[in-house]
Amino acid sequence: MLIRQLLTIAASLLLLAPAIPAAAQRSSVVAGINTVHAPVPDPILKGKRAFISYELGDVTAFPDAYSGGPERAYGEFYSAMKTWNRYDLVADPNDADIVFAVRFVDPPNTVPQIRIGVADAKTHITLWGFVEQVDFKFRKKNRDAAFTDSVKLLVSDIQTLIGQNVTPLPEHP
Repeated sequence: MLIRQLLTIAASLLLLAPAIPAAAQRSSVVAGINTVHAPVPDPILKGKRAFISYELGDVTAFPDAYSGGPERAYGEFYSAMKTWNRYDLVADPNDADIVFAVRFVDPPNTVPQIRIGVADAKTHITLWGFVEQVDFKFRKKNRDAAFTDSVKLLVSDIQTLIGQNVTPLPEHP
């Protein structure tokens, strides 16, 4: 019941907010904001083996706002990365060149996000980060679709970063 009330309040606030173009809600690469090209760290470009870790994020959105459980972003990201087949996904971080850390966050008074942190597996230094918002939808099935679209966008962001954009962006109704 509380989740339903919060969703109603959030929907009301969205109606009062000025319209934000869809491109502004996506990554800065898609929006064309980043025009300076700095080097991409070698482990991201040259790494062959990747470990995908699950970072516990906000759990209260499940199962009321989204189907599944808090590990949903991890499972969908893992599956999408396996399908892409760019990195050999390993089960032990000690066998990896690079680590992708997946986290779903749903802070109060803002839009939910799925975040990917990228670290060098040997030095543990953060190399890069990605974030995609999960667009608000009134119906749960549409929120679920938006959630999955955000995961696909994250993989596309990684592909774009390393120059291998082979997955088409998801279609938004």
